[in-house]
Amino acid sequence: MAVSFRGRTLLNPRLRGRNDSGEETVPLDLTRAPSECLREILLNVAKSHGVSNGRKLGHLNNLTRLVSSAGHSEERLGFTHREIIICLRPALLNDAKEVRAAALRSLRYLITDSQTLRHALQLRVDFLIARCVDIQQSNEVERTQALRLVRKMISVDASAFPASLTNSLVAVGNDGTHERDRMVRSCLAILCELAVGNPSAVAVRGGVSTLVRAVVESQHPRITEALIATAMHLVNHPHTRGLVRPHVDIEVETRGDTGRHGERHGETRGERHGERERHGETRRR
Repeated sequence: MAVSFRGRTLLNPRLRGRNDSGEETVPLDLTRAPSECLREILLNVAKSHGVSNGRKLGHLNNLTRLVSSAGHSEERLGFTHREIIICLRPALLNDAKEVRAAALRSLRYLITDSQTLRHALQLRVDFLIARCVDIQQSNEVERTQALRLVRKMISVDASAFPASLTNSLVAVGNDGTHERDRMVRSCLAILCELAVGNPSAVAVRGGVSTLVRAVVESQHPRITEALIATAMHLVNHPHTRGLVRPHVDIEVETRGDTGRHGERHGETRGERHGERERHGETRRR
């Protein structure tokens, strides 16, 4: 739906798309050599002064279009993946959350193999991603892009997943429910994926306790089923069974819900005695 006003077309706000974030329209000529396009993009993204955030946002979105069109070949792009990541790092520290979200999106499109992922980890990009995950809850667009990138890293090479991001996921999974964090379910789902792909990374950082605690507190059957399936997967296999500490990860976390000898939390002694008598009468009958 559009409304004409003095020769200008005003689109419905619901249909405006990304331009609401202040992005400037930056033309991208895909008929040019990819190396020339990428050089222009990286020059504008890496500059600390002289380029507006709206223009940086436009160049970052063009980077994802270029990578999708030209592919990931370093020979074709004219830059190594390491050089591209170095130029993207300043954007992850930008004051505008839209620019940070676009930089995370660009990294997600760029990281497609374990070698590129290891370049990013060597450049300590994981700490910048963790910063985006731990940032204030109102930045949902940025945090969503960060969690999407985290999932991409797990799918590419779960064995190289960094402890810094595991700590962030565990922290949100532990305290997110009490702080009414809307990303807590997403973090728990990612922890389940990581527990299957790299169980030791989750166990060492206390992630098993987080999953078991979420089972006790969850009120959604499908989420509970996924959490229990992940915990049972760890216990079922001999090579991962030793990572689960029964007296720490399971017994301590379920103690608030069930006491000693299977007593339910909040149940009085009289109620337990009456229930035992009823069970005894049923057996005699």
